[in-house]
Amino acid sequence: MHLFTTNSRMTLSFSVPAFLILAPLLMKGLSVSGSPGCASCGLPAMEKDEEQRLMIEIAKQQLLDKLHLKERPNITQTVPRAALLTALRKLHSGRVRQDGTLELDNSLPTKDQGYEIVSFADINETENGDEASLSLTFQFLQEHGQSIQVLQSSLWIYARSSEDPHRDSRLSARVYLTADGGDSDSNRTLVIEKMLEVQESNWHTFPITRTLQAFLDGGKHRLRLEVSCDEDGKNLCSLEGSAHTSYQPFLVAQVRLRDNPSKHSLRKRSLRCGDDVTVCCKRDFYIKFKDIQWHDWIIAPEGYHMNYCMGQCPQHLSGSPGIASSFHATVFSQLKVNGINTAASSCCVPTERRPLSMVYFNSQHSIVKTDVPDMIVESCGCT
Repeated sequence: MHLFTTNSRMTLSFSVPAFLILAPLLMKGLSVSGSPGCASCGLPAMEKDEEQRLMIEIAKQQLLDKLHLKERPNITQTVPRAALLTALRKLHSGRVRQDGTLELDNSLPTKDQGYEIVSFADINETENGDEASLSLTFQFLQEHGQSIQVLQSSLWIYARSSEDPHRDSRLSARVYLTADGGDSDSNRTLVIEKMLEVQESNWHTFPITRTLQAFLDGGKHRLRLEVSCDEDGKNLCSLEGSAHTSYQPFLVAQVRLRDNPSKHSLRKRSLRCGDDVTVCCKRDFYIKFKDIQWHDWIIAPEGYHMNYCMGQCPQHLSGSPGIASSFHATVFSQLKVNGINTAASSCCVPTERRPLSMVYFNSQHSIVKTDVPDMIVESCGCT
């Protein structure tokens, strides 16, 4: 049985001399005294209850390590229910159920990788000479064949307060999508119009999720927008001199890389452990936080699938390309390539993991939302 560690996807790219210097240290950490076999494969079989207790303790320690906590937070004061529900909704971290528990959004395919992007605008003169419009350009680069899904996107604009004290405090603002090379209103498409409160200078957001998605799907690299906050021919959204550079408009987008179904159809699926399975496989192991009395500080999820790898690695599976990708699997392969006797047999190790989304109280009773990396074993393979 292999108990997974925190450094699961490190890519090795050092030279052979440097590797030979590191090899004794790496091998010292991977070897087992008195056993020529793999450190993780040489563990004796355990009773089910003993195995469960061991896995729970490992899960506890790994969670604390990944969250940079020395010990579990001591929740001595309970947060009022109304305040907790309000905070959870503000986090936008999931759906709050009627019973007050939080359901995290786990609908993303496990192979998708999520990002939050902040892009600052290049400010240009408007093509049509409209002084009451602010022309913005955002640069986006996509690798060839890369498909991006926009989960949420907003344009942030700073609007100055009205200069007319007798004017109504609300002002109409419009955001247009402008075609490259456009020099007339016919090349502008209205994206959104909203009323702004301009009694005081402040930041305002404009949702542009669909616009950004259509732009990325079109394979273009420059997104051009115009913002109009017209008050008697003056644009309250424009920047006036270098003193206002801290108010530069920006775009925030939460996106994910779409999975390529054709690519994954060729990927070898991980074998699940069963009564008749003796070769390298993935054993499912679920931990419910209420059962270990951690539900008082972990808000969501209710538990998680830790999973681990176990089983034999026959010679024909050892070192198969594309099967093993863990850190020490790569170490063993490099040692073999360079003619170094590892004195270790092939090991069953995690080859793919995914993060665990968590919402929890820290020691200051603040609510934290984070994605804990490399927590859930998805597949196993042989070194």
